Amino acid sequence: MTAILGVNCFKHDAAAALLVDGVLVGAFEEERFSRRKHDAGYPKKAIEYLLAQAGLTPADISHVAYYMKPGNVRRETFRAFPGYMKRKGAVKFFLGQLSGSVKMASIPGLMHEHLGGSFSPVFHFIDHHSAHAWSAWFGAGCRDAAVLTMDGAGEKHSSLVGSITDGVLTEYRRTHLPVSPGLFYSAVTRFLGFTPDNDEYKVMGLSSYGKPEYLDLFRRIISAEDGRFLVDSRLMDVSMGVHHAIFSPEAMAIIGEPRDPGEGEPTERHENIACSAQRAIEEAGLSVVKYLRKQTDHDLLVIAGGVGLNCVMNGLFERESGFSEIYPFPAPNDAGTSVGAAVAVHRVVSPEVPLQKLETMYLGAGYSTAEIRADIEMAKLSPDEPENLTEKVAQMVSRGLVVAVYQGRTEFGPRALGNRSILADPRRAEMKDIVNGVVKHREGFRPFAPACIQEEAGKYFSGCVNSSHMIKTYPVVEGMGSVIPAVTHVDNTARVQTVTRDENPFYYDVIREFGKITGVSVVLNTSFNIRGEPIVNTPIDAVRCYFGTGIDALAMPPFLFVKKPEPGEEG
Repeated sequence: MTAILGVNCFKHDAAAALLVDGVLVGAFEEERFSRRKHDAGYPKKAIEYLLAQAGLTPADISHVAYYMKPGNVRRETFRAFPGYMKRKGAVKFFLGQLSGSVKMASIPGLMHEHLGGSFSPVFHFIDHHSAHAWSAWFGAGCRDAAVLTMDGAGEKHSSLVGSITDGVLTEYRRTHLPVSPGLFYSAVTRFLGFTPDNDEYKVMGLSSYGKPEYLDLFRRIISAEDGRFLVDSRLMDVSMGVHHAIFSPEAMAIIGEPRDPGEGEPTERHENIACSAQRAIEEAGLSVVKYLRKQTDHDLLVIAGGVGLNCVMNGLFERESGFSEIYPFPAPNDAGTSVGAAVAVHRVVSPEVPLQKLETMYLGAGYSTAEIRADIEMAKLSPDEPENLTEKVAQMVSRGLVVAVYQGRTEFGPRALGNRSILADPRRAEMKDIVNGVVKHREGFRPFAPACIQEEAGKYFSGCVNSSHMIKTYPVVEGMGSVIPAVTHVDNTARVQTVTRDENPFYYDVIREFGKITGVSVVLNTSFNIRGEPIVNTPIDAVRCYFGTGIDALAMPPFLFVKKPEPGEEG
Protein backbone atom coordinates (compact mmCIF):
# COMPACT_ATOMS: atom_id res chain seq x y z
CA MET A 1 0.00 0.00 0.00
CA THR A 2 1.19 3.50 -0.89
CA ALA A 3 -0.52 6.20 1.17
CA ILE A 4 0.33 9.80 0.26
CA LEU A 5 -0.76 12.66 2.51
CA GLY A 6 -1.00 16.02 0.74
CA VAL A 7 -0.73 19.08 2.99
CA ASN A 8 -0.92 22.83 2.59
CA CYS A 9 -0.71 25.35 5.42
CA PHE A 10 0.87 28.56 6.76
CA LYS A 11 -0.48 30.78 4.00
CA HIS A 12 -4.27 30.48 3.77
CA ASP A 13 -6.95 27.80 3.26
CA ALA A 14 -5.02 25.05 5.04
CA ALA A 15 -6.10 21.56 3.99
CA ALA A 16 -5.08 17.91 3.83
CA ALA A 17 -5.80 15.21 1.26
CA LEU A 18 -5.16 11.46 1.36
CA LEU A 19 -4.34 9.42 -1.74
CA VAL A 20 -4.13 5.65 -1.22
CA ASP A 21 -3.02 3.46 -4.13
CA GLY A 22 -4.28 6.02 -6.61
CA VAL A 23 -7.65 6.61 -4.91
CA LEU A 24 -8.44 9.96 -3.31
CA VAL A 25 -9.88 8.80 0.01
CA GLY A 26 -10.75 12.32 1.15
CA ALA A 27 -9.80 15.98 1.21
CA PHE A 28 -10.62 18.39 3.97
CA GLU A 29 -10.15 22.07 4.83
CA GLU A 30 -9.06 22.80 8.38
CA GLU A 31 -11.49 25.72 8.65
CA ARG A 32 -14.42 23.31 8.80
CA PHE A 33 -13.10 21.93 12.10
CA SER A 34 -11.56 25.09 13.59
CA ARG A 35 -14.51 27.29 12.54
CA ARG A 36 -12.03 30.01 11.48
CA LYS A 37 -12.64 31.00 7.87
CA HIS A 38 -9.59 30.56 5.62
CA ASP A 39 -7.68 29.05 8.55
CA ALA A 40 -3.99 29.01 7.60
CA GLY A 41 -2.72 26.93 10.51
CA TYR A 42 -1.40 23.41 10.56
CA PRO A 43 -4.34 21.15 9.52
CA LYS A 44 -4.21 18.89 12.56
CA LYS A 45 -7.90 17.99 12.72
CA ALA A 46 -8.15 17.46 8.98
CA ILE A 47 -5.23 15.00 9.06
CA GLU A 48 -6.66 13.13 12.04
CA TYR A 49 -10.07 12.86 10.43
CA LEU A 50 -8.63 11.59 7.14
CA LEU A 51 -6.62 8.87 8.89
CA ALA A 52 -9.68 7.77 10.89
CA GLN A 53 -11.85 7.83 7.79
CA ALA A 54 -9.39 5.59 5.92
CA GLY A 55 -8.77 3.31 8.91
CA LEU A 56 -5.05 4.09 8.81
CA THR A 57 -2.45 4.90 11.44
CA PRO A 58 0.42 7.40 11.08
CA ALA A 59 2.73 4.46 10.44
CA ASP A 60 0.78 3.69 7.25
CA ILE A 61 1.66 7.01 5.61
CA SER A 62 4.37 6.37 3.02
CA HIS A 63 4.87 9.91 1.72
CA VAL A 64 3.96 13.49 2.62
CA ALA A 65 3.56 15.98 -0.21
CA TYR A 66 3.82 19.64 0.79
CA TYR A 67 2.49 22.31 -1.56
CA MET A 68 5.46 24.70 -1.48
CA LYS A 69 9.22 24.78 -1.72
CA PRO A 70 10.18 26.77 1.41
CA GLY A 71 13.62 27.68 0.05
CA ASN A 72 12.01 29.44 -2.91
CA VAL A 73 9.64 31.31 -0.58
CA ARG A 74 12.54 32.47 1.57
CA ARG A 75 14.60 33.61 -1.43
CA GLU A 76 11.62 35.51 -2.85
CA THR A 77 11.08 37.21 0.52
CA PHE A 78 14.68 38.48 0.60
CA ARG A 79 14.50 39.50 -3.07
CA ALA A 80 11.48 41.71 -2.34
CA PHE A 81 13.02 43.24 0.81
CA PRO A 82 13.78 46.66 -0.77
CA GLY A 83 10.13 46.92 -1.77
CA TYR A 84 8.96 46.12 1.74
CA MET A 85 10.89 49.08 3.11
CA LYS A 86 8.75 51.51 1.12
CA ARG A 87 5.68 50.72 3.18
CA LYS A 88 4.38 51.45 6.65
CA GLY A 89 4.92 48.44 8.90
CA ALA A 90 7.55 47.06 6.51
CA VAL A 91 9.71 45.36 9.13
CA LYS A 92 6.73 43.61 10.73
CA PHE A 93 5.50 42.40 7.35
CA PHE A 94 8.96 41.24 6.26
CA LEU A 95 9.46 39.29 9.49
CA GLY A 96 6.03 37.74 9.06
CA GLN A 97 6.87 36.55 5.55
CA LEU A 98 10.21 35.19 6.72
CA SER A 99 8.53 33.44 9.65
CA GLY A 100 6.09 31.82 7.23
CA SER A 101 8.91 30.35 5.17
CA VAL A 102 10.55 29.02 8.34
CA LYS A 103 7.27 27.38 9.38
CA MET A 104 7.01 25.74 5.96
CA ALA A 105 10.50 24.33 6.28
CA SER A 106 9.67 22.97 9.73
CA ILE A 107 6.68 20.93 8.55
CA PRO A 108 8.47 17.54 8.90
CA GLY A 109 9.30 18.19 12.55
CA LEU A 110 5.84 19.53 13.27
CA MET A 111 4.18 16.48 11.75
CA HIS A 112 6.47 14.08 13.62
CA GLU A 113 5.57 15.85 16.85
CA HIS A 114 1.88 15.57 16.02
CA LEU A 115 1.75 12.00 14.71
CA GLY A 116 4.36 10.28 16.87
CA GLY A 117 7.37 8.03 16.53
CA SER A 118 5.74 5.49 14.20
CA PHE A 119 5.27 8.22 11.58
CA SER A 120 8.22 7.91 9.18
CA PRO A 121 7.26 8.97 5.65
CA VAL A 122 9.38 10.42 2.88
CA PHE A 123 8.77 14.18 2.62
CA HIS A 124 8.41 15.92 -0.74
CA PHE A 125 8.24 19.69 -1.30
CA ILE A 126 6.29 20.41 -4.49
CA ASP A 127 6.45 23.54 -6.63
CA HIS A 128 3.27 25.51 -5.87
CA HIS A 129 2.01 26.08 -9.40
CA SER A 130 2.83 22.51 -10.37
CA ALA A 131 0.61 21.38 -7.49
CA HIS A 132 -2.18 23.58 -8.84
CA ALA A 133 -1.69 22.13 -12.33
CA TRP A 134 -1.79 18.51 -11.17
CA SER A 135 -4.95 19.11 -9.12
CA ALA A 136 -6.82 20.35 -12.20
CA TRP A 137 -5.52 17.53 -14.40
CA PHE A 138 -6.55 14.95 -11.81
CA GLY A 139 -9.97 16.48 -11.31
CA ALA A 140 -10.61 16.41 -15.06
CA GLY A 141 -10.04 12.67 -15.19
CA CYS A 142 -6.27 12.54 -15.85
CA ARG A 143 -6.84 13.37 -19.49
CA ASP A 144 -4.39 15.13 -21.79
CA ALA A 145 -5.04 18.85 -21.37
CA ALA A 146 -3.83 22.39 -21.72
CA VAL A 147 -3.12 23.85 -18.27
CA LEU A 148 -3.53 27.35 -16.86
CA THR A 149 -2.85 28.31 -13.25
CA MET A 150 -3.39 31.85 -11.92
CA ASP A 151 -3.15 33.19 -8.38
CA GLY A 152 -1.69 35.92 -6.21
CA ALA A 153 1.67 34.42 -5.36
CA GLY A 154 3.17 30.97 -5.20
CA GLU A 155 6.87 31.07 -4.33
CA LYS A 156 8.31 33.08 -7.26
CA HIS A 157 5.40 32.94 -9.69
CA SER A 158 1.77 33.90 -10.19
CA SER A 159 0.87 31.88 -13.29
CA LEU A 160 1.82 28.74 -15.20
CA VAL A 161 0.86 28.04 -18.81
CA GLY A 162 1.50 24.57 -20.19
CA SER A 163 0.08 21.18 -21.04
CA ILE A 164 0.00 17.66 -19.66
CA THR A 165 0.41 14.87 -22.19
CA ASP A 166 0.64 11.20 -21.20
CA GLY A 167 1.15 12.27 -17.61
CA VAL A 168 4.05 14.63 -18.36
CA LEU A 169 3.79 18.35 -17.55
CA THR A 170 5.36 20.65 -20.15
CA GLU A 171 5.62 24.33 -19.28
CA TYR A 172 5.42 27.05 -21.92
CA ARG A 173 5.35 30.19 -19.80
CA ARG A 174 5.37 31.38 -16.20
CA THR A 175 4.49 34.85 -14.97
CA HIS A 176 7.07 35.97 -12.40
CA LEU A 177 6.36 38.01 -9.31
CA PRO A 178 5.75 40.80 -8.63
CA VAL A 179 3.53 40.70 -11.74
CA SER A 180 0.36 38.90 -10.72
CA PRO A 181 -3.28 38.69 -11.83
CA GLY A 182 -4.27 37.74 -8.29
CA LEU A 183 -2.45 40.71 -6.73
CA PHE A 184 -4.17 42.99 -9.24
CA TYR A 185 -7.62 41.72 -8.28
CA SER A 186 -6.75 41.87 -4.58
CA ALA A 187 -5.67 45.49 -5.03
CA VAL A 188 -9.08 46.24 -6.55
CA THR A 189 -10.72 44.38 -3.66
CA ARG A 190 -8.83 46.48 -1.10
CA PHE A 191 -9.50 49.71 -3.00
CA LEU A 192 -13.25 49.02 -2.94
CA GLY A 193 -13.22 48.62 0.83
CA PHE A 194 -13.36 44.82 0.95
CA THR A 195 -10.93 42.31 2.48
CA PRO A 196 -8.20 40.97 0.13
CA ASP A 197 -7.81 37.19 -0.10
CA ASN A 198 -11.41 36.86 1.07
CA ASP A 199 -13.83 39.21 -0.69
CA GLU A 200 -12.77 39.05 -4.33
CA TYR A 201 -16.12 37.47 -5.20
CA LYS A 202 -17.79 40.68 -3.99
CA VAL A 203 -15.89 42.63 -6.65
CA MET A 204 -17.03 40.12 -9.25
CA GLY A 205 -20.67 40.43 -8.16
CA LEU A 206 -20.50 44.22 -7.99
CA SER A 207 -18.95 44.45 -11.45
CA SER A 208 -22.21 43.46 -13.14
CA TYR A 209 -23.89 46.64 -11.89
CA GLY A 210 -21.34 49.01 -13.42
CA LYS A 211 -20.11 50.35 -16.71
CA PRO A 212 -16.50 50.05 -17.96
CA GLU A 213 -15.84 53.75 -17.46
CA TYR A 214 -12.22 53.18 -16.38
CA LEU A 215 -11.40 50.31 -18.72
CA ASP A 216 -8.64 52.20 -20.55
CA LEU A 217 -6.82 52.74 -17.25
CA PHE A 218 -7.16 49.14 -16.08
CA ARG A 219 -6.05 47.86 -19.49
CA ARG A 220 -2.88 49.83 -18.93
CA ILE A 221 -2.47 48.35 -15.44
CA ILE A 222 -2.96 44.69 -16.39
CA SER A 223 -2.51 43.04 -19.77
CA ALA A 224 -0.89 39.97 -21.27
CA GLU A 225 1.56 39.14 -24.03
CA ASP A 226 2.89 35.80 -25.31
CA GLY A 227 1.25 33.83 -22.53
CA ARG A 228 2.43 36.00 -19.63
CA PHE A 229 0.56 38.58 -17.59
CA LEU A 230 1.96 42.11 -17.50
CA VAL A 231 1.49 44.86 -14.89
CA ASP A 232 2.40 48.53 -15.26
CA SER A 233 4.28 49.30 -12.05
CA ARG A 234 3.84 53.04 -12.62
CA LEU A 235 0.10 52.60 -12.05
CA MET A 236 0.08 49.78 -9.48
CA ASP A 237 2.84 49.40 -6.94
CA VAL A 238 3.66 45.72 -6.69
CA SER A 239 7.20 46.17 -5.39
CA MET A 240 6.48 44.21 -2.22
CA GLY A 241 6.02 41.17 -4.39
CA VAL A 242 3.85 39.11 -2.06
CA HIS A 243 0.17 39.70 -1.25
CA HIS A 244 0.25 43.50 -1.25
CA ALA A 245 -0.36 45.91 -4.11
CA ILE A 246 -1.82 49.41 -4.22
CA PHE A 247 -2.71 51.82 -6.98
CA SER A 248 -0.35 54.72 -7.61
CA PRO A 249 -1.26 58.40 -7.22
CA GLU A 250 -1.42 58.61 -11.03
CA ALA A 251 -4.08 55.88 -11.11
CA MET A 252 -6.03 57.37 -8.21
CA ALA A 253 -6.11 60.72 -9.95
CA ILE A 254 -8.41 58.95 -12.42
CA ILE A 255 -10.43 56.57 -10.21
CA GLY A 256 -10.49 58.66 -7.04
CA GLU A 257 -9.75 57.77 -3.44
CA PRO A 258 -10.28 54.26 -1.98
CA ARG A 259 -13.64 53.44 -0.44
CA ASP A 260 -13.78 53.37 3.34
CA PRO A 261 -15.40 50.05 4.41
CA GLY A 262 -17.56 51.96 6.89
CA GLU A 263 -18.96 54.49 4.45
CA GLY A 264 -22.05 52.48 3.44
CA GLU A 265 -23.08 50.78 0.22
CA PRO A 266 -20.80 51.05 -2.83
CA THR A 267 -21.64 53.94 -5.14
CA GLU A 268 -21.93 54.08 -8.93
CA ARG A 269 -18.22 55.01 -9.08
CA HIS A 270 -17.33 51.84 -7.20
CA GLU A 271 -19.55 49.76 -9.47
CA ASN A 272 -17.80 51.22 -12.52
CA ILE A 273 -14.36 50.53 -11.03
CA ALA A 274 -15.34 46.91 -10.35
CA CYS A 275 -16.76 46.54 -13.86
CA SER A 276 -13.65 48.02 -15.48
CA ALA A 277 -11.27 45.86 -13.44
CA GLN A 278 -13.27 42.70 -14.17
CA ARG A 279 -13.26 43.45 -17.90
CA ALA A 280 -9.52 44.10 -17.86
CA ILE A 281 -8.61 40.84 -16.14
CA GLU A 282 -10.98 38.96 -18.46
CA GLU A 283 -9.21 40.42 -21.49
CA ALA A 284 -5.77 39.63 -20.10
CA GLY A 285 -6.82 36.11 -19.15
CA LEU A 286 -8.38 35.47 -22.54
CA SER A 287 -5.18 36.63 -24.21
CA VAL A 288 -3.19 34.07 -22.19
CA VAL A 289 -5.69 31.33 -22.99
CA LYS A 290 -5.63 32.11 -26.72
CA TYR A 291 -1.84 31.94 -26.64
CA LEU A 292 -2.15 28.54 -25.00
CA ARG A 293 -4.66 27.39 -27.61
CA LYS A 294 -2.02 28.01 -30.30
CA GLN A 295 0.62 25.97 -28.43
CA THR A 296 -1.31 22.71 -28.04
CA ASP A 297 -3.61 20.36 -29.91
CA HIS A 298 -5.47 19.43 -26.72
CA ASP A 299 -9.14 20.42 -26.75
CA LEU A 300 -9.47 20.39 -22.96
CA LEU A 301 -8.34 23.35 -20.85
CA VAL A 302 -7.95 22.79 -17.10
CA ILE A 303 -7.67 25.72 -14.70
CA ALA A 304 -6.52 26.11 -11.09
CA GLY A 305 -5.23 28.79 -8.73
CA GLY A 306 -7.29 31.30 -6.78
CA VAL A 307 -8.11 33.40 -9.86
CA GLY A 308 -9.81 30.25 -11.17
CA LEU A 309 -12.67 31.10 -8.79
CA ASN A 310 -13.61 33.95 -11.12
CA CYS A 311 -16.61 32.17 -12.59
CA VAL A 312 -17.45 35.08 -14.93
CA MET A 313 -14.03 34.76 -16.56
CA ASN A 314 -14.39 30.97 -16.70
CA GLY A 315 -17.66 31.40 -18.59
CA LEU A 316 -15.92 33.75 -21.04
CA PHE A 317 -13.17 31.16 -21.59
CA GLU A 318 -15.78 28.51 -22.35
CA ARG A 319 -17.43 30.73 -24.98
CA GLU A 320 -14.42 32.38 -26.61
CA SER A 321 -11.17 30.51 -25.94
CA GLY A 322 -11.33 28.03 -28.80
CA PHE A 323 -11.13 25.04 -26.45
CA SER A 324 -14.04 22.63 -26.70
CA GLU A 325 -14.07 21.92 -22.96
CA ILE A 326 -13.15 24.05 -19.95
CA TYR A 327 -12.60 22.45 -16.54
CA PRO A 328 -11.79 24.73 -13.60
CA PHE A 329 -10.87 22.55 -10.60
CA PRO A 330 -13.72 23.05 -8.08
CA ALA A 331 -11.21 23.79 -5.28
CA PRO A 332 -8.82 25.97 -7.30
CA ASN A 333 -7.63 27.94 -4.26
CA ASP A 334 -4.70 26.77 -2.15
CA ALA A 335 -6.85 24.12 -0.46
CA GLY A 336 -6.75 22.22 -3.75
CA THR A 337 -2.96 22.07 -3.78
CA SER A 338 -3.15 19.41 -1.08
CA VAL A 339 -4.68 17.17 -3.74
CA GLY A 340 -2.33 18.33 -6.48
CA ALA A 341 0.80 17.82 -4.39
CA ALA A 342 -0.27 14.26 -3.54
CA VAL A 343 -0.97 13.53 -7.21
CA ALA A 344 2.44 14.93 -8.21
CA VAL A 345 4.18 12.59 -5.78
CA HIS A 346 2.06 9.61 -6.88
CA ARG A 347 3.23 10.16 -10.48
CA VAL A 348 6.83 9.77 -9.30
CA VAL A 349 6.66 7.03 -6.66
CA SER A 350 3.86 4.84 -8.09
CA PRO A 351 3.74 5.47 -11.86
CA GLU A 352 2.55 1.90 -12.45
CA VAL A 353 -0.58 2.42 -10.32
CA PRO A 354 -3.40 4.14 -12.25
CA LEU A 355 -5.09 7.10 -10.63
CA GLN A 356 -8.80 6.50 -10.10
CA LYS A 357 -11.02 9.13 -11.72
CA LEU A 358 -12.35 11.77 -9.34
CA GLU A 359 -16.11 11.31 -9.49
CA THR A 360 -17.23 13.74 -6.79
CA MET A 361 -16.24 16.71 -4.67
CA TYR A 362 -18.09 15.32 -1.64
CA LEU A 363 -14.74 14.45 -0.07
CA GLY A 364 -14.99 15.81 3.46
CA ALA A 365 -16.47 14.63 6.73
CA GLY A 366 -19.67 12.60 6.84
CA TYR A 367 -21.67 11.39 9.81
CA SER A 368 -23.82 8.28 10.09
CA THR A 369 -27.49 8.29 11.02
CA ALA A 370 -26.54 6.82 14.38
CA GLU A 371 -24.04 9.63 15.04
CA ILE A 372 -26.57 12.27 14.02
CA ARG A 373 -29.25 10.67 16.18
CA ALA A 374 -26.89 10.64 19.17
CA ASP A 375 -26.16 14.35 18.76
CA ILE A 376 -29.86 15.14 18.45
CA GLU A 377 -30.71 13.16 21.56
CA MET A 378 -27.86 14.77 23.48
CA ALA A 379 -29.32 18.17 22.60
CA LYS A 380 -32.78 16.94 23.71
CA LEU A 381 -34.31 17.68 20.31
CA SER A 382 -37.27 15.83 18.78
CA PRO A 383 -37.36 16.21 15.01
CA ASP A 384 -39.84 14.53 12.69
CA GLU A 385 -38.96 11.58 10.45
CA PRO A 386 -41.28 12.03 7.44
CA GLU A 387 -41.79 9.12 5.08
CA ASN A 388 -40.92 11.08 1.94
CA LEU A 389 -38.40 13.68 3.02
CA THR A 390 -37.43 14.91 -0.46
CA GLU A 391 -41.05 15.59 -1.34
CA LYS A 392 -41.60 17.35 1.98
CA VAL A 393 -38.57 19.60 1.44
CA ALA A 394 -39.70 20.45 -2.09
CA GLN A 395 -43.18 21.35 -0.84
CA MET A 396 -41.79 23.65 1.85
CA VAL A 397 -39.48 25.43 -0.61
CA SER A 398 -42.39 25.87 -3.03
CA ARG A 399 -44.39 27.54 -0.23
CA GLY A 400 -41.71 30.13 0.31
CA LEU A 401 -39.88 28.56 3.26
CA VAL A 402 -36.09 28.66 3.59
CA VAL A 403 -34.82 25.11 4.09
CA ALA A 404 -31.31 24.01 5.02
CA VAL A 405 -30.04 20.62 3.85
CA TYR A 406 -27.38 18.66 5.74
CA GLN A 407 -26.55 15.23 4.31
CA GLY A 408 -23.67 13.00 3.26
CA ARG A 409 -20.06 14.12 3.17
CA THR A 410 -18.98 17.76 3.21
CA GLU A 411 -18.05 19.37 -0.09
CA PHE A 412 -14.33 20.04 -0.66
CA GLY A 413 -13.79 23.58 -1.87
CA PRO A 414 -15.63 26.85 -1.29
CA ARG A 415 -18.95 25.91 -2.93
CA ALA A 416 -21.89 24.21 -1.24
CA LEU A 417 -23.18 21.65 -3.72
CA GLY A 418 -26.25 20.27 -2.02
CA ASN A 419 -24.83 18.53 1.03
CA ARG A 420 -24.34 21.66 3.14
CA SER A 421 -26.78 24.00 1.41
CA ILE A 422 -29.66 26.39 2.05
CA LEU A 423 -32.47 26.16 -0.48
CA ALA A 424 -35.19 28.63 -1.46
CA ASP A 425 -37.71 29.30 -4.23
CA PRO A 426 -36.03 31.00 -7.23
CA ARG A 427 -39.41 32.13 -8.64
CA ARG A 428 -39.85 34.66 -5.85
CA ALA A 429 -37.76 37.79 -6.46
CA GLU A 430 -38.03 38.71 -2.80
CA MET A 431 -36.15 35.54 -1.82
CA LYS A 432 -32.81 37.33 -2.32
CA ASP A 433 -33.69 39.80 0.40
CA ILE A 434 -35.32 37.16 2.61
CA VAL A 435 -32.31 34.81 2.57
CA ASN A 436 -29.94 37.74 3.03
CA GLY A 437 -32.01 39.17 5.84
CA VAL A 438 -32.75 36.07 7.92
CA VAL A 439 -29.62 34.02 7.27
CA LYS A 440 -26.67 35.36 5.34
CA HIS A 441 -26.54 39.02 6.41
CA ARG A 442 -24.55 39.93 3.34
CA GLU A 443 -24.49 42.70 0.72
CA GLY A 444 -27.56 42.94 -1.48
CA PHE A 445 -25.55 43.21 -4.71
CA ARG A 446 -24.22 39.67 -4.40
CA PRO A 447 -26.09 37.07 -6.48
CA PHE A 448 -27.42 33.69 -5.38
CA ALA A 449 -26.80 30.60 -7.49
CA PRO A 450 -29.30 28.28 -9.16
CA ALA A 451 -29.15 24.49 -8.93
CA CYS A 452 -30.89 22.68 -11.77
CA ILE A 453 -31.39 19.05 -12.73
CA GLN A 454 -28.84 18.51 -15.47
CA GLU A 455 -31.18 17.27 -18.21
CA GLU A 456 -33.14 20.53 -18.08
CA ALA A 457 -30.25 22.98 -17.76
CA GLY A 458 -30.45 24.15 -21.37
CA LYS A 459 -34.08 25.18 -20.85
CA TYR A 460 -33.00 27.88 -18.40
CA PHE A 461 -29.32 28.62 -19.11
CA SER A 462 -27.94 29.25 -22.57
CA GLY A 463 -25.14 26.85 -23.56
CA CYS A 464 -25.18 25.02 -20.23
CA VAL A 465 -24.88 21.25 -20.52
CA ASN A 466 -22.78 20.26 -17.52
CA SER A 467 -21.75 22.66 -14.76
CA SER A 468 -21.76 20.45 -11.71
CA HIS A 469 -19.48 22.57 -9.52
CA MET A 470 -20.98 26.06 -9.71
CA ILE A 471 -17.79 27.62 -11.08
CA LYS A 472 -18.91 28.99 -14.47
CA THR A 473 -21.55 31.56 -15.37
CA TYR A 474 -24.06 31.28 -18.20
CA PRO A 475 -26.56 33.67 -19.77
CA VAL A 476 -30.12 33.07 -18.62
CA VAL A 477 -32.33 32.05 -21.56
CA GLU A 478 -34.44 34.91 -22.86
CA GLY A 479 -37.70 35.12 -20.96
CA MET A 480 -36.50 32.90 -18.10
CA GLY A 481 -35.17 35.76 -16.01
CA SER A 482 -38.73 36.58 -15.00
CA VAL A 483 -39.36 32.91 -14.17
CA ILE A 484 -36.35 32.56 -11.85
CA PRO A 485 -35.64 36.17 -10.78
CA ALA A 486 -34.06 35.27 -7.42
CA VAL A 487 -31.11 33.56 -9.14
CA THR A 488 -30.80 35.81 -12.20
CA HIS A 489 -28.09 38.42 -11.73
CA VAL A 490 -28.51 42.01 -12.86
CA ASP A 491 -26.59 41.24 -16.09
CA ASN A 492 -28.93 38.31 -16.89
CA THR A 493 -26.38 35.63 -16.00
CA ALA A 494 -26.26 32.90 -13.36
CA ARG A 495 -23.55 30.81 -11.68
CA VAL A 496 -25.13 27.44 -12.39
CA GLN A 497 -24.88 24.07 -10.67
CA THR A 498 -26.21 21.13 -12.64
CA VAL A 499 -27.23 18.10 -10.56
CA THR A 500 -27.41 14.43 -11.54
CA ARG A 501 -29.09 11.66 -9.62
CA ASP A 502 -25.99 9.46 -9.84
CA GLU A 503 -23.87 11.95 -7.92
CA ASN A 504 -26.42 13.25 -5.41
CA PRO A 505 -29.76 11.38 -5.34
CA PHE A 506 -31.30 13.23 -2.38
CA TYR A 507 -30.54 16.68 -3.77
CA TYR A 508 -31.61 15.68 -7.28
CA ASP A 509 -34.92 14.31 -6.02
CA VAL A 510 -35.65 17.51 -4.07
CA ILE A 511 -35.16 19.60 -7.21
CA ARG A 512 -37.14 17.15 -9.34
CA GLU A 513 -40.04 17.16 -6.85
CA PHE A 514 -39.90 20.96 -6.77
CA GLY A 515 -40.19 20.87 -10.56
CA LYS A 516 -43.22 18.61 -10.39
CA ILE A 517 -44.94 21.00 -7.98
CA THR A 518 -44.02 24.27 -9.68
CA GLY A 519 -43.05 23.43 -13.26
CA VAL A 520 -39.58 24.90 -12.59
CA SER A 521 -36.74 22.41 -12.03
CA VAL A 522 -34.43 24.98 -10.41
CA VAL A 523 -33.86 25.94 -6.76
CA LEU A 524 -31.88 28.76 -5.17
CA ASN A 525 -28.80 27.27 -3.49
CA THR A 526 -26.46 29.05 -1.10
CA SER A 527 -23.97 27.71 1.41
CA PHE A 528 -25.15 26.59 4.86
CA ASN A 529 -23.42 29.21 7.01
CA ILE A 530 -23.68 32.82 8.04
CA ARG A 531 -21.37 35.56 6.80
CA GLY A 532 -17.89 35.32 8.26
CA GLU A 533 -18.13 31.65 9.22
CA PRO A 534 -17.09 28.52 7.32
CA ILE A 535 -19.73 26.19 5.91
CA VAL A 536 -21.17 23.96 8.65
CA ASN A 537 -19.36 20.70 9.24
CA THR A 538 -20.74 18.61 12.10
CA PRO A 539 -24.41 17.91 12.92
CA ILE A 540 -24.05 20.22 15.92
CA ASP A 541 -22.75 23.00 13.64
CA ALA A 542 -25.84 22.53 11.47
CA VAL A 543 -28.30 22.60 14.36
CA ARG A 544 -26.60 25.65 15.89
CA CYS A 545 -26.75 27.59 12.61
CA TYR A 546 -30.38 26.55 12.07
CA PHE A 547 -31.58 27.69 15.48
CA GLY A 548 -29.43 30.84 15.40
CA THR A 549 -30.88 32.17 12.14
CA GLY A 550 -34.21 32.65 10.41
CA ILE A 551 -33.99 29.35 8.52
CA ASP A 552 -37.49 27.80 8.58
CA ALA A 553 -36.56 24.12 8.40
CA LEU A 554 -33.57 21.78 8.48
CA ALA A 555 -33.52 18.51 6.57
CA MET A 556 -30.96 16.12 8.02
CA PRO A 557 -31.97 12.75 6.55
CA PRO A 558 -33.91 10.99 7.89
CA PHE A 559 -34.75 13.87 10.25
CA LEU A 560 -36.65 17.10 9.65
CA PHE A 561 -36.70 20.11 11.97
CA VAL A 562 -39.44 22.70 11.44
CA LYS A 563 -39.61 25.81 13.62
CA LYS A 564 -43.33 26.46 13.24
CA PRO A 565 -46.25 24.71 11.55
CA GLU A 566 -46.71 25.39 7.88
CA PRO A 567 -49.89 27.15 6.73
CA GLY A 568 -52.82 24.75 7.08
CA GLU A 569 -51.00 22.50 9.55
CA GLU A 570 -51.66 24.39 12.81
CA GLY A 571 -53.23 22.64 15.74
